[in-house]
Amino acid sequence: MIKKFAYITDVHLGEQFPKTVAVDARKNWEKVLKDISKRGITQIVIGGDIGERDSLSWFFKSLEPYDWFISLGNHDSFSTIFPYWKEQQVVGIDTPFYSIETDFFKCIFLDSSKEIVDDDQLDWFRKESITSKKILLFVHHPILSVPTFTDKKFFLEGRENILSVLHQIPNEVFIFSGHYHMEDDRFDKNVRQYITPSVSYQVEKDPDSVKIHNNSFGYRIIELQKDQLFTELVLFKINM
Repeated sequence: MIKKFAYITDVHLGEQFPKTVAVDARKNWEKVLKDISKRGITQIVIGGDIGERDSLSWFFKSLEPYDWFISLGNHDSFSTIFPYWKEQQVVGIDTPFYSIETDFFKCIFLDSSKEIVDDDQLDWFRKESITSKKILLFVHHPILSVPTFTDKKFFLEGRENILSVLHQIPNEVFIFSGHYHMEDDRFDKNVRQYITPSVSYQVEKDPDSVKIHNNSFGYRIIELQKDQLFTELVLFKINM
């Protein structure tokens, strides 16, 4: 069985900051959706930071042709997104973390909207990680550190606890994150982490400061073929 889906993150619809750097987040999102549709992809994982409350109705309406799942980011609030939430199993009253499974993979979705993975979520994650299947972990904030200023200032609190659990798993683990508005691919022992560029503005990999640019945006395609995982970035260049 082949499963292919799009991973998109950091759209930031309706927010003021993208406008200050001449980014039309809605136009970018429409272009991404058009490309996803053209490729015949019908499933989308949303990596968080969707946008302002008054943009949510338009955003979720645009997702009506697709099956979708979400891992919330620090710009998201479950209370504002809940009216649009599907009937998927959610653990926690105000913290949406959950898992789904394929024949060879277990997909775990964590909520890092409060910029921390609390004890209840971590305890649940420890239990969910006990599986013979390979794990796909979807979490807005990266778990493996990246040598950038962004990572120094905006990392997920308690991420070392998650990494400790992951290193005890005998299986391969694939982390899919956003948050840093850049592309990155790195591994540590059994853990491979893919950071996906934003649908909005990007941040350069600079160790000393946050440097914004608006000349590209994109998303990621993830494909599962039996027990193998393949992924590629789709990037759009903007001519300034």
